[in-house]
Amino acid sequence: MKTRLKKTFWGVSLTLLAIVAVGCSAGNSNNSSSSSSSMTTKQVKSHYTEALKYLDKGTPQQAYSELEKVIAKNAENKKIKVLYNNLGRLLSAKRAVTENKLAKAKKKLQQLAKVKEPDKLVKQIDVVQREYQAVKLAKIYYNETVAYYNAGKYSEAGGSYQTLMALSSKYQAVASYQEKAKSYQQKIAAAQNQSTASQAESTSQATTTSGYTNARSSKIVSSTYASQTGSSISSATNSQVSSVVAGLSDSQILTKFRAVTGLPQEAGDQYYVMKLDDDTYQIEIRHTSPDNVDVSNLKGMYKYNYTTGKVQKADEITGEYTNIN
Repeated sequence: MKTRLKKTFWGVSLTLLAIVAVGCSAGNSNNSSSSSSSMTTKQVKSHYTEALKYLDKGTPQQAYSELEKVIAKNAENKKIKVLYNNLGRLLSAKRAVTENKLAKAKKKLQQLAKVKEPDKLVKQIDVVQREYQAVKLAKIYYNETVAYYNAGKYSEAGGSYQTLMALSSKYQAVASYQEKAKSYQQKIAAAQNQSTASQAESTSQATTTSGYTNARSSKIVSSTYASQTGSSISSATNSQVSSVVAGLSDSQILTKFRAVTGLPQEAGDQYYVMKLDDDTYQIEIRHTSPDNVDVSNLKGMYKYNYTTGKVQKADEITGEYTNIN
């Protein structure tokens, strides 16, 4: 009996020892796994620094991949996570702009609007924001080119076409709009030539108005001259037109206007600026047609709020103004 009890005791003891041994082994394994999956503060900082270097080079995708190495190791670092998440939004916005999915790009860029650091990230956000604005403008001016041509508004169609083609073609979506619009160049030129030819016989001011095509076609110049003299701009001399134009310029306003819109400035563009109230300016941009110097192309009539930076453009068919930035 004693022998049997003794054997039972030793059997239970060995079993307990085995369980304890297995538990210790599992604990050591977990500790080892935890140790291998974590990162030291020095390693985390190293990956963060490398990510910033990639951002400085203009390669946010590589910066994102660099931070993935940290996130995969479950590093509990708020700064890393914030940068990682913002980079994800930036890359998503970039893809959306390239694919001309402007609504999605706008949403992502709005989420990034309040990001103030690090500076290298802010710089890359600005790069994508500029591309987004360029694609947005390309879409506007392409649609206008088609709509104005179909409506028989050829100087407006010519102006929208010129503005579209002046945008940077380095952006994929912009280049796509420019390629689609090329078929309208000759159509617009032919329509403008036909229009000026039919008016040539009834025009007796060819000599006196030479070189003032844009000014005499300007809505702002015409209304300003009429309010000052009570007469039509068609009866004004070149000297009188020049005098009116001199008072419709504001380089400071135009510099800020171009900065907030991203509109390119072409050699030959003529701007007419009229103050509407304390904050709002009306800006008209004209450029003679490259195919006919007797035609003034309207590149746009805009309202610019100096305080908010918001710009609206007139639809020359409906007369309504819509935001362009």
